[in-house]
Amino acid sequence: MRKLLFTISLVLLSMACNKKENKTSESHPMQTQNKNEMTALMTGMMDEMHSDKPSGNNDADFAKMMIEHHKGAVEMSELLLKKGKNEELKSFARKVITAQNQEIKLMEKFAEDKEVSADSKNFQKELNQSMSVMMNKEIKIYDDIDKDYAQQMIPHHQSAVDMAKVYLKYGKQKELLNLCREIVTSQTAEIAQLQLWLKNS
Repeated sequence: MRKLLFTISLVLLSMACNKKENKTSESHPMQTQNKNEMTALMTGMMDEMHSDKPSGNNDADFAKMMIEHHKGAVEMSELLLKKGKNEELKSFARKVITAQNQEIKLMEKFAEDKEVSADSKNFQKELNQSMSVMMNKEIKIYDDIDKDYAQQMIPHHQSAVDMAKVYLKYGKQKELLNLCREIVTSQTAEIAQLQLWLKNS
């Protein structure tokens, strides 16, 4: 009799646990299914940017981080072209893809430089600080592919501008210095364009 009661208790406990699990899964569906695609790309990009240990060469470390940063912009733009609806943003995204793929090729030439820079610690500190704008948890999420692209690309571009300004302070390679000046000019203008689009949308 005691054995039978123990068995029944186990069955009832198992049923209660299953019911609780089912209720939990209904009220909290898998986050991966509801994850915002645009913010997921931003998060993945930031992970890639910090995946390599700095080499100590300012030119190489800047190039490697900005390459991953640019790849993030390209992926976000490709997602916009695939799922977005707004033609102005699609035109913007095509320009981003073209320009940043070209810039990636340029930066790849410096990504393997090895000579340690004397001021690398200060450079790394300021370079890391320049990415803080992308980590702002107050960035609005619309769950609308067009608006999320514009909203996420604004801090993304601002981070690129800030990174470029750090390199202009510490960098040595003429081609990279010229690239950084172009990034500051072009992406500052693109930020204003995106802000205006969001305001009017």
